[in-house]
Amino acid sequence: MTLNRQNAGTVFTGVGLTAASLVLLLHTGGGRLAAQCGPNPIVCENTQTGSPSSEWDVSGAGDSTLQGFATDISANKGDTVHFKVSTTASRFNIDVYRLGYYNGMGARKVASITNVTGKSQAACLIDNTTRLVDCGNWTESATWVVPTTVVSGIYLAKLSRSDTGGASHIVFIVRDDASTSDLLFQTSDTTWQAYNQYGGYSLYQGSPQAAYKVSYNRPFSTRGPSTGGASNFLFYAEYPMVRWLEANGYNVSYSSGIDADRQGALIRNHKVFLSVGHDEYWSGQQRANVEAARALSMFCL
Repeated sequence: MTLNRQNAGTVFTGVGLTAASLVLLLHTGGGRLAAQCGPNPIVCENTQTGSPSSEWDVSGAGDSTLQGFATDISANKGDTVHFKVSTTASRFNIDVYRLGYYNGMGARKVASITNVTGKSQAACLIDNTTRLVDCGNWTESATWVVPTTVVSGIYLAKLSRSDTGGASHIVFIVRDDASTSDLLFQTSDTTWQAYNQYGGYSLYQGSPQAAYKVSYNRPFSTRGPSTGGASNFLFYAEYPMVRWLEANGYNVSYSSGIDADRQGALIRNHKVFLSVGHDEYWSGQQRANVEAARALSMFCL
C-alpha cells in the first residue's frame, strides 16, 4: 500500500473520552491481571514468562547491514507472514516476540527461525516523480505461519547476525478477525510510514525535496533520530499503552490503520475503538468505517 502526502492531518476525532473514562467504561477489565483468565486471552497470555528488553530490543532503527520488512503490516491468526531482508551476513536468525506486559518484561518470545540464508538485495525502486521508495522487488527471505493459538497483538521479528552481533526489528500486527473483545486497538502505522525515511525519502524529508507518496514495502528507519525521533513510531505511545492495557487485564484485540480501511465492518464487533499514538494519517474509507461504527453507539477514543 502507498500513502499520499495529501492525507496529512488528523481527520477524525472521537467522542472526547479520556483514558480515565476508559477505566470507568470498562471497569471490569482492571485489577493488575486479576480478571478471570478463561474468557480473556490477554490475561492468560500475560501469565506466561516474558523476555527481558535486553534480549528483544534494539537501539534506534537497528543495524543498517541487517534490515527487513513484512510484506503486509498485519496478518490474521493462521496466515503466513512473509519476510524480505537485505543483509551482508551470510546467515542470520529471526526471533518473533509479542509485545505485552508480562510482569514488566514487556515482550515474550513465541517463535524462532534459525540459520536463514542472507542476501544483499537489489536497490529499492524509486519513482522519480513522487519519490516513492518501494523495496517490493526484494526476494523473500523467510516465512512464519502464525499459529491459530497465538493471541492478537503487536509483534516484533528481531533479526540478528552472530558474526557482528548486529540486530534490527520488523514490526507487524497479528489480528484475530473472529474476536469480539471489548477493545480494538489501532496502531498508527500510517504515521510510522509517513516519517519513515528508509531509502532517502519520507513525506517530510528528502533531497532535493520530500516524497509525495510512501510505500509499506520497506524497512522502518522511523525510530532513528534523523527521522523525527521516537514520537513518530511504535515505542512512543503504542507500546506504553499496550503495557498499561495488558497489565490491567483489559480484553483487547489489535489491528493496523490499514485494516480499518480494508476490513471496516470488523470494527463493529467491539465496544471501544482506540486510536493510539501519533495517528495523523487516515484514508477516506478508514474514516467512513470508524464513523459508521460510532453511529452504532461504539465508543471511539
